[in-house]
Amino acid sequence: MNKINTHLQLLLKLTSTLLAFGIASTSATHSLLAATPTALPQFHVQDQWNLGGKGGWGFLVLDEPAHRLYIPRTNRVMVVDTETGKSIGEIDYMKNIRNIALDDSGKYGYVTDVTDGSAGFVRVFDRTTLKLVTSIPTGAVPAAIVFDPLSKAVFVFNSRGHSATVIDTATNQVTATIPLAGRPSSAVGDGNGAVFVALPALGEITRIDAAAKKVTASWQLAPCTGPSGLAIDSTRHQLFTTCEDHKLVTVSADTGRVTPIGDAPAHAGDIDFDAKHNLLFLADPAGSLLIFRRDAPLKYSKLQQVKTESGARTMIVSQKDSKAYLVTSKFGKNSDTVSEELQYRPTPIPGTFSVIVVGR
Repeated sequence: MNKINTHLQLLLKLTSTLLAFGIASTSATHSLLAATPTALPQFHVQDQWNLGGKGGWGFLVLDEPAHRLYIPRTNRVMVVDTETGKSIGEIDYMKNIRNIALDDSGKYGYVTDVTDGSAGFVRVFDRTTLKLVTSIPTGAVPAAIVFDPLSKAVFVFNSRGHSATVIDTATNQVTATIPLAGRPSSAVGDGNGAVFVALPALGEITRIDAAAKKVTASWQLAPCTGPSGLAIDSTRHQLFTTCEDHKLVTVSADTGRVTPIGDAPAHAGDIDFDAKHNLLFLADPAGSLLIFRRDAPLKYSKLQQVKTESGARTMIVSQKDSKAYLVTSKFGKNSDTVSEELQYRPTPIPGTFSVIVVGR
C-alpha cells in the first residue's frame, strides 16, 4: 500500500510539473509574439494631383504648419494645399525662378530669379497675401537658397558669381557677399548656424558660419566626384550626397569624413532625409523613388523602390509623416522658335504638370 501511495505521489508531482511547464511555455510563446514588431505598411503612390499650367519647375519647399507646398513654375510660384491637392493661388511677376526659402516667422518667402542671366534677384513675397513685396539684387545666376534661423539670414548661392549673397530678413537688405572657390550648386542648413554648399567641379563641400558670414571649412570628397544634391541629418551631423560614379555617400558635418552607404542611379535627382523615421529618399528620374533605412550610424540598407513616373527627379519629404512629394509632366518636342538643339530637347507639355504623393 505504501508503494502504491508513493507511486501515486510521484505521478501527481510529475503531472503537476508538466502542466506548469506547458503553461510557462505557452506564456513565453505569447510574450515573444507580443514583442514581435508589427511590420509597417509599404510605401506606395497615394495620390497624384494634376495641376496643369505652362512652364518648367524648380526646387520644392514645404510649409508643414500651413499645409502648403510651394513650387517655382518659371515665372511664378504655384502654392498647393497638401491636405486637398488643390491650388491655393500663384505669386506672379517673376521671370526665371529656381528655388525658394521660407523664414521661420511665417511671414515671408524668398525666391531666386536668374532672369535672363544678366542680373540676379531674390524676389520676396508675403505668404498671407501671396503678393510680391520687394526684389533684392544678388550676384549672377542665383540658384540655391537657405534660411538660417539662428542668424535670421538668407544665404543665396550665385552659380555664375561663385559667391553667396547674405540677406538680413529683418530688413531685407544685403549684409555681405561671401566669395566661394567654385560654382555652387545644392545647399542646406543645419538650423543651428551652419550652412553647407556643394561645389561639384571641385568635388567639395564648403561649410559657412552663418553668424560670422565666412567659410570655416572646405572638404574634398574623394573618391566621390561631382557631388549632386545635398541633404542633412542635423541631429547626427551627417550630410548626404550622390557622386558621378553613381555612389551614395554620407559626409560628417563636423570633420568632412566621407563614407559610402549605397548605390545611386545615373543622373540622380533630389535627395532628402527624414530624421524622425531614419529614412533617406532619393529620386530616380527614370521613374522611381529609392528609400533607404538607417540600420546603424554609418550603415544603410535599401528598404524599397517605389515606381513613380519618368522625369520625377524633383522631390521633397515631409518631416512629419514621411510623405514624399515629386513633380513631373509629360514631355514632347519644343514647338517654340528656338535652336535646333533645343527643339529636340524634352520639353514639358503644357497642362500635364502633376505632383506625385508617395506615403504609407
